[in-house]
Amino acid sequence: MKDKRRQNPVLMKEKETTRLIGLSDGLFATVLTLLVLDLRIPDALSSSDGSINGFIKWIGPHLFSYLLTFLVAGTYWLAHHRDFDLIVHSDRRLLGYNLLFLLFIGLLPFSTATISLVGLKSDIYRFYWAIYSVNIIFAGLMLTLTWIYAVSHGFVNPDITREQSRHITMRRLVIPAIFLISIGMQFLYPQDALGPFTLLLIPAWLGLVDRIPAYKGSQTQSTNPGQAELLWRVASILPWAVLIGLAVWTLSF
Repeated sequence: MKDKRRQNPVLMKEKETTRLIGLSDGLFATVLTLLVLDLRIPDALSSSDGSINGFIKWIGPHLFSYLLTFLVAGTYWLAHHRDFDLIVHSDRRLLGYNLLFLLFIGLLPFSTATISLVGLKSDIYRFYWAIYSVNIIFAGLMLTLTWIYAVSHGFVNPDITREQSRHITMRRLVIPAIFLISIGMQFLYPQDALGPFTLLLIPAWLGLVDRIPAYKGSQTQSTNPGQAELLWRVASILPWAVLIGLAVWTLSF
């Protein structure tokens, strides 16, 4: 059996991780679908008394929380997908760590609903933001722990270098770290709503991690993309920027 595992790791990966990946993808699909159910137009109309400003004021926090969670959950799904592209096989303990990760992903509709109930400048928003952020933090930590366990037990592709493994680990910790900082910022400056705006540091921190010399030396892809590739990158980011900008604008009402 051990010889077969060494000779055909792809086959072993299909046998040992297919059900894990299928369960994970199914839960992510369910969670992302449940998030939109919080955007109930009848409730918005009844709460706004038919006025446009009232409708926007009601829909703003719900739209903002939906887009934020969709973006974070989507990022976690992409990270999970990339990790299990590199994980060759698994054991029961790795399955358990993955289930704990999915536990916190499954809680996202609940924690998202908490921050959509009140406006950003409400006195109790910091409490709801702490609940939401802790949910995101624990999900990120469990995803990181799953990866570290797989690396430490030799479950990853042998072609992955130590530098690449460390880089992946550091990237997984960026979102939990920023959300932890955002909790402190929201409690220190509740009226300025600095908690959510602290999340703008995430792209910057990811960029800093990608510029670590040890990792840059191990990269095989070109670091100077062509003009067409840059346009594709802008095209993938622009819709998110527009939607999030729209959601933030509705919060000003």
